[in-house]
Amino acid sequence: MARYKIVFTDYYYPDIAKEIAILQRLGDVEIVDCTKIAPGGIRVEARIIELASEADALIVQFARITRSVIAGLRRCRVIARYAIGVDTIDVEAAREKGIAVANVPDYCIEEVSDAALAHILNCARKVTLSNNLLRAGEWAFDRVRPIRRFKTLTIGLVGFGHIARRLAEKLAPFGNRIVAYDPFVERGSVDARVELLPLEELLRGSDVVSIHVPLTAQTRRLIDRRMLALLRPGAILVNTSRGAVVDEGALADALRSGRIAAAGLDVLDCSDEAYPQSPLAAFPAQVLITPHIGWYSEESIAELQQKTALNVFEALANGKPLYQV
Repeated sequence: MARYKIVFTDYYYPDIAKEIAILQRLGDVEIVDCTKIAPGGIRVEARIIELASEADALIVQFARITRSVIAGLRRCRVIARYAIGVDTIDVEAAREKGIAVANVPDYCIEEVSDAALAHILNCARKVTLSNNLLRAGEWAFDRVRPIRRFKTLTIGLVGFGHIARRLAEKLAPFGNRIVAYDPFVERGSVDARVELLPLEELLRGSDVVSIHVPLTAQTRRLIDRRMLALLRPGAILVNTSRGAVVDEGALADALRSGRIAAAGLDVLDCSDEAYPQSPLAAFPAQVLITPHIGWYSEESIAELQQKTALNVFEALANGKPLYQV
């Protein structure tokens, strides 16, 4: 039996050669790649337990690592996810069992902040709307009015972690007033150009609201009907974090009433396949959607794969992953 057993439940990369090269530095290691057992990997609880019960480490992408799965892990020391968010892992159950949970919080800061900025500018300047009207032969100036001078808009950032801070840096040359809400951030740690506000005050005073919080029990449906009602008429909402942070039914109603002029979304509270059933599908002119690609670049994928493997290597070799949740 190998000294270390490491199980990859699932991933969607062409290969895991980078990860294997890093993990083989541990010496005597057995790699179990579940994508070789079933296309796309293994996500069924019972099968994960069967294959990983004696694993020292688990590397996951979309497989849900529930309390039941964790209870079945006899030797596991670390669960590493290919992501920033760990909402697919029962972190509390892992902690109770002494298993470290690791993510990669810094692999796509440039990409997601770029995506948020692109959605903000797209909605504010009505780029996609104008393009679609022109191509459909329905161009009329009144169809895109009003458009305000971008620098006059107040931009509110809900959550002020790495990505939101980088977005604020990218917005600075435009000259906007930038405000932020984050209950875990101290005033002294924020650039003087960014004003920290309570959430309700931020929503009331922002022309554009960009969401940058992780999905937790506290942030699920954070932007609900009551919060959306606080927004200025004609506001823009951008979400590049997690779909479930926004109540999509309430957002649809706000779009229908005109309270929200446009939404730029990289995430939805449903799978891509279920999008036609989303209440937001009824607003093709106002809701501009990308299929959760805000994190993506060739460089970010390489960094994510490398750092996920390093999380496991460091946990097994030195007792602690690079990034522990």
